[in-house]
Amino acid sequence: MKRKAAPPELPMVSLFSGAGGLDLGLEAAGFSTILATDIDEHSCATLNWGKAASADKPVPFLRHAQIVCEDVTSEGMADLILRKTGCKRGELAMLAGGPPCQAFSVFGQRRGRSDPRSQLAFHYLHLLGAIRPKAFVFENVYGLLTIEDGKIFNELCEKLSHPGKGIRYELSVFREDAVNFGVPQFRDRVFIIGDRDGATMRPFQRITGESKASLFESLLPRRTVRDAFRGLPRIGSPYPANHVGRVHSDRIKRRYAGLRSGERDHHTRINKLDLDRPSFTIIVGSDKGGGKGHVHPTEAREVTPRESARIQTFPDWWAFSGTSRHPIRQVGNAVPPFLAAAVGNEIRDQLFSAGREQFEKIAEALGQEHLFSQRETHQRALSASVA
Repeated sequence: MKRKAAPPELPMVSLFSGAGGLDLGLEAAGFSTILATDIDEHSCATLNWGKAASADKPVPFLRHAQIVCEDVTSEGMADLILRKTGCKRGELAMLAGGPPCQAFSVFGQRRGRSDPRSQLAFHYLHLLGAIRPKAFVFENVYGLLTIEDGKIFNELCEKLSHPGKGIRYELSVFREDAVNFGVPQFRDRVFIIGDRDGATMRPFQRITGESKASLFESLLPRRTVRDAFRGLPRIGSPYPANHVGRVHSDRIKRRYAGLRSGERDHHTRINKLDLDRPSFTIIVGSDKGGGKGHVHPTEAREVTPRESARIQTFPDWWAFSGTSRHPIRQVGNAVPPFLAAAVGNEIRDQLFSAGREQFEKIAEALGQEHLFSQRETHQRALSASVA
């Protein structure tokens, strides 16, 4: 008789899962997704492909996960989640998710409450109150802090603190830039973390910084575009997937070739990357399409979806469903897995008293060894053990 697999120690449910960036990072840090859901069929296909592709990896991502292609606004969604996971209210370790952020983003013209996408945050609240996990993590763009002079943020925090009758979460709010956590990209985000037992969290331990060391931290240098692209096969190679770029006219090629590193193209409003600096933020585009990578640092073209995925710290074996704009939108919407792992490590240690996962193991699990030398991973591991 085949032995039934042991249940995961830190089970979580992810909402608005997209391409799985948050799930990948949190699972690398020791959590285990038991259900992931998104309304987008291409995102759900990506999650299913990733689950299959990672089965023989050091961390078989989504091993315990059911992938549910469903609208979180559907009536009975909370009951569906509890039924499919077999959890009772209050049993789940963590609920995680980042509702679509364009309503709060400067790239989305900061429409806030007038944008129907902002209401998805309140559906997250409804599910939080119905499922009542031990902890939750809510991720979004930093623009959430200031839209409508902070009124939306304050209202959201009040509701996250008291999402249902007889339940209260203590909140810890962090504004963090992914570039400080080993991601080769400037990406400013907000994490609201709630704990049902009333615990608050200390500031996160950074991994990378502008200086190699400070009085209180031993930091590695920031990762760059050169680090992100190290060892990547030439464009059009059969592996990894999604490594095919747009076809540009000669006119556009000449315009891109004339850009200096860091300069913005005024027609497409994207920037030329600098090999020796972190990337600009990977952006999504509009609901009508769009979504472009930045201009390649040494070639007169936009980066491929795979190159953007490298900048976002997705593993090469994590393929994205769809053609043209679909992979770009999935990559651009995602939480960088390496950033998610850093956040997950802090939650695991501070709220669940389960310690931190080793830095080398996270880098290996997420396929990010190309970002770090062996000496650097060893150095980081030593500094983490001392802390």
